Amino acid sequence: MAAVETTKTKYPFVQTPLRGWMPSIVGIMMVMGALLSVPVLTLAQPARTNEIRLAEDVVPAPDGYETVTAKYVTARQTDLYISPFLWAGKVFGVQLKAGQQVEVLAKPKGYDWLLVGKDGAGIGYVPISVLSQAR
Repeated sequence: MAAVETTKTKYPFVQTPLRGWMPSIVGIMMVMGALLSVPVLTLAQPARTNEIRLAEDVVPAPDGYETVTAKYVTARQTDLYISPFLWAGKVFGVQLKAGQQVEVLAKPKGYDWLLVGKDGAGIGYVPISVLSQAR
């Protein structure tokens, strides 16, 4: 009877691929570990553009701000939001009344929102659609 030559005896350095769910989990964990070890920019960075001060929970605009010179009033009652995104959380306990003049500090680049403030510090964002230019 002739001896059967296997891949392992012919090429001892060749390994067969691992099979099953365990190697997949190990691979995923290695990739996740590599991704988590990379420094990540957080949204809670200080507002560098124009050196705008922000309230504690207000998120700086991701691409900075543009200067706004026009004066605005609220066209209707509205809430303040912590970031210039529609799905953002609201600033707790603050609501602007219809016809109220607002202190506009800046416009987040790339968004149709305005950063409103009190005493020069940003306290929240409102969509431009709920504001009217003051006369």
